[in-house]
Amino acid sequence: MKFNLLLLTLATAVTLSSCGDKKDINTADTSLNISGSLQSLILSEAPDGAAEIAAVRKTAKKGDTVTIQGKVMGRKDPFVNGRAMMMLGDPNKITSCDLNHDDGCPTPWDVCCDDPDVIKASTLTVQVLDTDGNLIKEGIKGLAGIKELSQLVVTGTVADGSTADNMLINATGIYILK
Repeated sequence: MKFNLLLLTLATAVTLSSCGDKKDINTADTSLNISGSLQSLILSEAPDGAAEIAAVRKTAKKGDTVTIQGKVMGRKDPFVNGRAMMMLGDPNKITSCDLNHDDGCPTPWDVCCDDPDVIKASTLTVQVLDTDGNLIKEGIKGLAGIKELSQLVVTGTVADGSTADNMLINATGIYILK
């Protein structure tokens, strides 16, 4: 649990980072050997009732089951290497730089042009736990093609480690929007 809180704190600390070194938008690693526990999360149909991240952050509390729709964005590196953890942002509240054509940002998923307070209120961290309740020590990037700017519907539970400033969702299902 302390490790999860540390990762959440680290993810939040760099959330407000600005544009950096140029990266290719097509950064999904297709050579990953994804475990069955992660593969089993992928849903073939979108769950009903997906809510905006910003709205869920205002009302959901620890232990609540939620279904959210978001985009992999919110910081320069929205994935935690070697851990089943990623950041999702609310595309109705923050704008990835790929949609801001005059921007020219090399990492369009970092939303560096948006207000930091709006970014904070419109992002959350999604993690995947094993059957013992531990964070899976395997990266989630590349799972079924998930990469920066992927649009997802995630169902899960608001984690015990969540705070008013940092919402953390324990994912039980992920649907990738086409």
